[in-house]
Amino acid sequence: MNLISILLALAVELFYKPVSDLRRFDWFDRYHETLYHKLDGQPLRDGPVGVILLVGLVALAVWIVLAALGALTGLLAFLFGLAVLIFTLGPRHLDDDAQQVLDALERGDTEAALLNARQLGDETEITAESKAELVQQVRDRILVEANTRIFGVLFWFLILGPIGAVLFRLSCQVRQQASVTDEYRNATRDLYRILAWIPARLTVLCYALAGNFVNTLSRWQSPRDLWEEESDAFLIASGNGAIQGEYTESDEETEINTAPAQNALALVKRALVVWVVLLALLTLMGLTF
Repeated sequence: MNLISILLALAVELFYKPVSDLRRFDWFDRYHETLYHKLDGQPLRDGPVGVILLVGLVALAVWIVLAALGALTGLLAFLFGLAVLIFTLGPRHLDDDAQQVLDALERGDTEAALLNARQLGDETEITAESKAELVQQVRDRILVEANTRIFGVLFWFLILGPIGAVLFRLSCQVRQQASVTDEYRNATRDLYRILAWIPARLTVLCYALAGNFVNTLSRWQSPRDLWEEESDAFLIASGNGAIQGEYTESDEETEINTAPAQNALALVKRALVVWVVLLALLTLMGLTF
């Protein structure tokens, strides 16, 4: 059933673009801000316990609904789980977000390209001073955002069902909260790092199988990178190795070369195919979760 849910969710993601408009997390931001400030003065609020509490209450609500529907009929539980998976992907289409940046660059609209690039992912990572540098940073964000928007959600859905998908999406969402203490912000980042660690390694494996396997491994300083390297940096280094040789860099500022970012998008699509094929093989072997 997990394979069917994933295939259906990916079909919706591919063929029904307006679904991204339905993925609104304003409700979570309001809920988070209200509860966070109500816990002001509580000694455990600004650490891991506070983060787990605020995120865990939403996951608990999903579990209660899932259990109630499952008690009625398995079909309702399946449909609810599918809806949760569709909702937790993204929330925006990675291909569309990246293409907006590249289209703006090709039009020569650097300001629009920079603005769209900062909406692609972590805006603090976008510090480009030239068009060529901006393309490289967009390429790197694509390699990271693929794990954040797609692979991480799918992995935790396989492990914990809809609850896992919700936990991973909210771990990404909660680290974007602004009006929190530094201790709380660090705790949200730790939660994200923990949940992103395994999916990132599996994504790197898919990058290697879908791209240049040898060059992917050549980007590792040692085998220890597989478990010691920070997830985002590991995705960037390995992903760049996987697409190495698929494009040539250009120093021509007048003719911007968007091939690095385009090839990163193509790699993500191929890696997703590899991911689904591997899951299908596991299903046929009876090794699914």
